[in-house]
Amino acid sequence: MGDVALTVPVIRYVLESNSELHITLVTRPFFAPFFFGIPRLKLYFPKLEERHKGLTGLYRLFADLRKIGPFEEVIDLHAVLRTKIVSFFFRISGTPVYSIDKGRAKKNKLIRTKKIVILKHSTQRYADAFIEAGIDSQIGKAPYIDYSTEAFQSARSFLLGKIPEKGYLKIGLSPFANTAPKIWGLENFKELITLINQNHKAVFFLFGGGEREIKLLKQLEQHSGNIHLVAGKFTLSEEIAMIRMLDLMIAMDSSNMHLAALSGIRTISVWGGTHPAFGFSALGQPEDYQIQPPDGILTCRPCSVFGGRKCIYPVTKCMELIKASDLYDKLVFLDVLNPKQKNIE
Repeated sequence: MGDVALTVPVIRYVLESNSELHITLVTRPFFAPFFFGIPRLKLYFPKLEERHKGLTGLYRLFADLRKIGPFEEVIDLHAVLRTKIVSFFFRISGTPVYSIDKGRAKKNKLIRTKKIVILKHSTQRYADAFIEAGIDSQIGKAPYIDYSTEAFQSARSFLLGKIPEKGYLKIGLSPFANTAPKIWGLENFKELITLINQNHKAVFFLFGGGEREIKLLKQLEQHSGNIHLVAGKFTLSEEIAMIRMLDLMIAMDSSNMHLAALSGIRTISVWGGTHPAFGFSALGQPEDYQIQPPDGILTCRPCSVFGGRKCIYPVTKCMELIKASDLYDKLVFLDVLNPKQKNIE
């Protein structure tokens, strides 16, 4: 999900800057809201579990795409086996194909050596694929993701009903990620919320997904009366509209971190087993907004590119080293706990 979201700044810039260009993007239906309002962009939704399943299905996907073409170029922004096979069919049919360089060798070297070198951001890698194809491409400035009037009205109505009065800080919290080494823990969030409540006027909104996560977020919602669950109640488009109205998002290395940054709001990201150096940091956010364990204590971090490797300790040691009180002090130091009032009326 995060990878798809990070293509948006590039695709938007390319189409807004090249009035003669048309793009057909092959993606899943769930991700459609990311691309709302981008001119001359057509979304094609493959049926990867049915008609387009397996090698034969990928050939059908190639054939189906050719029917809605013709295409002058194909750009593979994913570079996995499935997209490489479809790209191969286009290549042997005579269509030029260009592909993203994911920098896997450099990422693997960083894992082996633990020598932190800031690698190229994923969004820049997407831009480079377009540049290789001869298309002017840049990243531009946030916000990159737009939303419909209907989504705005729904989000506005919900938020206005939860804010007691003007002057309250609207804070989004996204406590989960897709792997355990990237999760800080709900007890830490409870402590952080308590510290913020003691010194600031704030309302908290909980983002996430999946039945298990929503069940846990409902428990967190009971911690204080100014916490409100968003996860599971709204469409993705409505959640994007809500994020745009926040003053601050505090998130793990996750898709909600990316959505917040792409929406142009202040995004504090908490990092454990993974590292911003791999090129997956919150786009356009200051380096100081990246909260990491203290340097020089652990020799095992980062342990993997995507957080899929199980921690060698009984608990995620790197996350355990990030104390709620230290994160709160950092938020105060960064001066992000002062509301920058957004117009949601």
